Amino acid sequence: MHAGRSAPIGRSGSSGFGTACGNMTSMPPLSRLIAGLALLTTAASAQQATELAAAVDAFVTDTWAKTKPDELVARLQAAKIDANGLEALLRAGRPRYPDVAEPRGKLSDRLPLASDHLDHTTEHFVYVPKSYDPAKATPLLVVAHGGSAARDLDFGARAARGGMVPFWLEAAEQHGFLVVAPLSDRGWMQIGTSMLFSSIARMQRDFHVDPDRVFLTGHSMGGHLTWRSSFWFADRWAAVSPMSGGYDYVKSGDVWNLINVPGYTTFGTEEPFQINEFNKTIAKWMQDHAYPWTCVEKDGGHEIFADEVVKVATFFAQQRRDLYRPKVWARIGGLRFEAAETNAKWGKTHTWTTGRPIDLATVHWLRFFDLPAGTPPEKGLQRAFAERKDGNRIEITSENVRRLRLHLHPRLVDLAKPITVVANGKQVFKGVVPPDLALMLTTVRDHQDRGRIFHAAIDVEITDDKPPPEPRG
Repeated sequence: MHAGRSAPIGRSGSSGFGTACGNMTSMPPLSRLIAGLALLTTAASAQQATELAAAVDAFVTDTWAKTKPDELVARLQAAKIDANGLEALLRAGRPRYPDVAEPRGKLSDRLPLASDHLDHTTEHFVYVPKSYDPAKATPLLVVAHGGSAARDLDFGARAARGGMVPFWLEAAEQHGFLVVAPLSDRGWMQIGTSMLFSSIARMQRDFHVDPDRVFLTGHSMGGHLTWRSSFWFADRWAAVSPMSGGYDYVKSGDVWNLINVPGYTTFGTEEPFQINEFNKTIAKWMQDHAYPWTCVEKDGGHEIFADEVVKVATFFAQQRRDLYRPKVWARIGGLRFEAAETNAKWGKTHTWTTGRPIDLATVHWLRFFDLPAGTPPEKGLQRAFAERKDGNRIEITSENVRRLRLHLHPRLVDLAKPITVVANGKQVFKGVVPPDLALMLTTVRDHQDRGRIFHAAIDVEITDDKPPPEPRG
């Protein structure tokens, strides 16, 4: 039974592969897939497994293709691979990774890096720990350098080296982190954010990156990026550490979304630009709301504190992203990356590539939609609190939200039983939601994130408003 116009998204997969693979984690990715198929189907062969793994990899790595997944879904169903099996296949990583070109245990030379989203090319550094094994999913640390939007790549390279070599490389070796440090001669706003995600996508193509253990840190301007990325893309990181950066995110309201990502921030007592004042304001607000953040003020100025880097690295190593957390607070303000920012010192006006957006409307398992045309500006800020309750029930409290997609996974709800969704006290959906292999494939592809796995989704329509509760840890 369905209430209102809400509906599940897509089609069902067939039953089969996936449930018996829990004891195969020590095997290389393709071996796990082949072994799982051999155990659970008689029709499948090692050759078929190899071909299916290659086909799935080709689909999800061709991010900007408009290819529909129907043919691939049919092949998976014919091999009796269900949603659990496809999840296992996706989480196993690529069937093969390129040979490591960068020297292990040593920072690479400056490498070219093209934007995935607009007409700009810069560079990046890569660090591969000596322990790296392409058969194992490996944590990735992203380091953003300081500076300003008017600096060139030579400055960025010096700043990146200065922020990594004496601080992060030893920690990365100790904890087995891959490291990528994109360089930006356009600052760390829109274009810089493209370079951030372009560098992560490059690492995921070339190395076996664990998508649930991607960490972000940065100092000064890189600290600003880390803060912004924490509330714009909270569901992308296992944990973050902004250092000597930030503005008054309590006054702007952006502090809301920071409940969704673990963080460890550092700043000095003698910071310029009111950075220490802003950080203390944020820290006080977080403390009052029981946020899972560590905020450390150190005696000193605008610097990276070596003793805290050691602690942050240990903190990172203990974190893992959880896309299926039972409570999600989300604040979406209609921000878009469509017309690239400009600067007279750049000597160029950049253009975003059509059909290559950076998603700013997803928070964990919630996906927001544009408000109707003509919505007044004061109604443009969408806020929601969603909670998974006992009995396969999801409750939503929201303001200015008229349509919301709920991505579903067995860790959230029992997909074999009816799901009830209540928004602002009214039931907006009740029914069984079948798994959808097409949704699984396109979600991974569109987000360039092999860990963004949801078995199904529901779109619900909401007609009224109720102020959501303040976020609390």
